[in-house]
Amino acid sequence: MSFVREFFTSKKPGYWKIRLIAFLAVAGPGIICGTADNDAGGVATYSVAGAHFGYQMLWILILITFMLYITQEMGARLGVVTGKGLGDLIRERFGLKIAVFLVLIAAIANFSNILADVAGVASVADIYHIPRLFFVPACVLFLWTVILRGNFNFVQNVFLTSAILFFCYLINGFIARPDVPAMVYGSLIPTMQFNRNFLFTATALIGTTLTVWGQFFIQSYFVDKGIGKENLKSAKVDVFMGVVWTDFVAYFIIISAAATLFVKGIRIETAVEAAWALEPLLGPLAKHLFAWGLLNAALLGAGVITIATAYAITEVLGTERKVNASFREAPIFYSIIGFCLLVCTLLVFIPNLPMIFILTASQALNTIILPIIFVAILILINDKKLMGKHANTKFYNILVWITIVFFIAMSGTMLYLTFQ
Repeated sequence: MSFVREFFTSKKPGYWKIRLIAFLAVAGPGIICGTADNDAGGVATYSVAGAHFGYQMLWILILITFMLYITQEMGARLGVVTGKGLGDLIRERFGLKIAVFLVLIAAIANFSNILADVAGVASVADIYHIPRLFFVPACVLFLWTVILRGNFNFVQNVFLTSAILFFCYLINGFIARPDVPAMVYGSLIPTMQFNRNFLFTATALIGTTLTVWGQFFIQSYFVDKGIGKENLKSAKVDVFMGVVWTDFVAYFIIISAAATLFVKGIRIETAVEAAWALEPLLGPLAKHLFAWGLLNAALLGAGVITIATAYAITEVLGTERKVNASFREAPIFYSIIGFCLLVCTLLVFIPNLPMIFILTASQALNTIILPIIFVAILILINDKKLMGKHANTKFYNILVWITIVFFIAMSGTMLYLTFQ
């Protein structure tokens, strides 16, 4: 990551100011994509990890940070260098049939994540005893309006503001007063329990961070923003900051649950239960911070994942796909976004909706398709004709293969334990 070191430490006259201006012009896609990883499903997963296993999984989160950067950086580099989205490149290199197959499976997996995020909005309504029938449609309509009516810069600024609101979880972490020695030990010393619950939760940490939608979004959003090769270093810094920020927030969610719920032996199944459980331990402020953070996470996740899904499908179809375009200019793009949000809103009103099964099924799909997507990205990014001097080095390829093998091993373990 020499480009990050150079960005912050170079002593060339005026270099820092020039690079900062260039970075601010580029910043957005990496930070937004990284932050959206902490959606409603992510918040629930991190809460359960902290509540059930204390600080033991912090080292896994740090490991995931490196894995996430490696995969997101490749997506950003492909988009910036080629000026094309991942769906475009897969269609051109591997053919329409393979592209359609991969994107349809990805869209199904994405849809279940969008549903989980809309369900997260409904959960916030439950926390405050507000009727879902009014609260959920109002929030989703607001999100739809922001995406449809706003231009690219406005939508990006709304998403970036949403990323800042994740400070709610950091405040919660400080209020909780964690056990610092245990936190440091859990962060630096790998600890494993070879039982179903531990391995399932550990794999869920990976699955909620490394996602199919993230690979499509990061690449297409850089393309949509019009970032050129001359700004590739700034794009990498943006990705780096996004990855560090998202897992920094996740870190504080885990320690918040560990410092309060784990030490009291309180077990939870969802982020909503975590919000309820925090109130008697830390006071009403903690519950409200957690609930507002959950609402923010759910809306950001729903918005980003629907856009990622629309990018993927329209790229394969070869139609217009720009957040900056009007509905008349990109009807299919915006219709896909509207369809996903509308159907998910209707589904959350179904009594006893099997969310656990839906989330498990989406993880299964993610497990199946993501290694294939990674291999496709590797083939594309090692194509010298396509990438020129920006192709992967041998060392980088080794890191990517280690990431792929580790992901398959952990996800495969989770699936085996789930369906036993």
